[in-house]
Amino acid sequence: MASGAVVDRIASEFGVHFVSSAKRVEGRHQSKARKTCLALLKKHGAEHLRLVFGLINTPVNRGNWSAPVLSAVSWVVVNQLGIVARKDFVTSFDRLDLGALHARAKNINPEALTITLAVLLSYELDQSVQSGLSEEAA
Repeated sequence: MASGAVVDRIASEFGVHFVSSAKRVEGRHQSKARKTCLALLKKHGAEHLRLVFGLINTPVNRGNWSAPVLSAVSWVVVNQLGIVARKDFVTSFDRLDLGALHARAKNINPEALTITLAVLLSYELDQSVQSGLSEEAA
């Protein structure tokens, strides 16, 4: 049974603390997306949620704990199995700037932010994998 305590425990493993949606996020260690994380936990399980947190928890991307980012990263993990299964997936993912992609998605289609971000993330991840293949071949 998925519970809020499990979500809180997983978030704390990555140094993330949830704040009320009425409160302003004051640092790279806070998130308002507890309900989103609970939904991801219920739908995909604890290991999936840990993977999503781990992918976001990089020096460049730490602090992108918003619901659209968490949901988009989760969508990519679930729907891009060919890329996720690659041994260089984490390295390719680390090349991405989630904050910049989130800003682009807001400019492109703020009404469908999560799906727009997921599409941009998939595209950029595919490009990152392809550039990694090009570097290996050279």
